[in-house]
Amino acid sequence: MKKRYFLLPLVFISLILLVLDNNKTVVNKEITSDVVSINYPFFDIEIVDNYIKDYLNNYSDKEKVTIDYDYYNDEDIYYVTFYRNILDNNKVISGSDSFEIDVSSGNASKINKTNYEFDFVKYKNIDTNRKIVALTFDDGPNYNTNKILNILNKYNVPATFFVLGSKIKGNENTLKKMVDSGMEIGNHTFNHLLLTKYKESVIKREIEDTSKLIFEVTGKYPTLLRPSYGSSNKKVKKAAGMPIIIWDVDTLDWKNHSSKRIISRVMNKVKDGDIILMHDIYSATANAVDNIIPMLSSMGYSFVTVSDLFYYKEVPLEKGKVYGYAR
Repeated sequence: MKKRYFLLPLVFISLILLVLDNNKTVVNKEITSDVVSINYPFFDIEIVDNYIKDYLNNYSDKEKVTIDYDYYNDEDIYYVTFYRNILDNNKVISGSDSFEIDVSSGNASKINKTNYEFDFVKYKNIDTNRKIVALTFDDGPNYNTNKILNILNKYNVPATFFVLGSKIKGNENTLKKMVDSGMEIGNHTFNHLLLTKYKESVIKREIEDTSKLIFEVTGKYPTLLRPSYGSSNKKVKKAAGMPIIIWDVDTLDWKNHSSKRIISRVMNKVKDGDIILMHDIYSATANAVDNIIPMLSSMGYSFVTVSDLFYYKEVPLEKGKVYGYAR
């Protein structure tokens, strides 16, 4: 996937290691700042961490660096590439350095990598003194999803869409638009079944089939799961394979198709670190979002994706655990 990014300031990079049942997942995050300091990819392996730290410490404070982070099918192999001085056409002016990280053996080695057509990590910059919330949308995509995307893009606001696998076919362009707009795509199962009533094999199929479809369209697997109805039990948590995201503010837009009521519930209940539940399949929700964003902005709120909400709040996300807010 080709993306265009202008010259980025020095990137702070933090790859957080989440551990559950000895299975390791690395999550890529980064912040930009004018302050000269470097946080390095953290794999919780001393040899690897020190290897990359030593490499990054050789940078001068004038260099502009961005990162491409690739996870390959081999569960233990990661590729991290640091680029210097990127033009808006993805051309690397001053070259790059790539590393292969084998977390099973604790080895890190520098490699030659000449293909620069990567999905560059988009830099994130937020005033952490402001209150932050995550807008989330379930049950799409459908014809109304594009209307909500247009509103979010108008205000330059990112959000997280938990999509149904059964609705992806025929709406592939909508998912691509989400990615191109900087939105996050999560897994909302395939058929919207109440997973707690089914055996583990059905639960896994609902989740895995949806993740595969999302990957086929976007080139990326989702990293967050929202079970249908927000319901989970031991079987769902075991089968999830990713953090389970519910919510703290339910707009009840599925029940009350009234933009005024949706707005009222958000404004009366919202707090710093909240996850707000909406559904992108209702026109009343789109109208409400067009009002909620400027209203919350005027109250000092910023908007981030779910993953970034937990990153900025420094709350680690773990597979199979349920989260409704980040505080």
